Amino acid sequence: MEWGGKVGRMSERVRKHFLRTSNRRLPQPENPHGVPKAVMKTLSQEGLSSDPRAFNARLQELLQAYKLNGG
Repeated sequence: MEWGGKVGRMSERVRKHFLRTSNRRLPQPENPHGVPKAVMKTLSQEGLSSDPRAFNARLQELLQAYKLNGG
């Protein structure tokens, strides 16, 4: 006997209703417009000084390496 339920992805309308009426939330994307968590974690583990220029330079290096490795 086959399942009577719907198979496939939720339509946009169904997804909006689902999110409005339920406590369950879909997972959030990993900071799509900012610095990825992996880069910030690495940066915090390095324990750089409070010099903003050194911090920003290292941040740019890590972001460049992150992009080269494909995320």
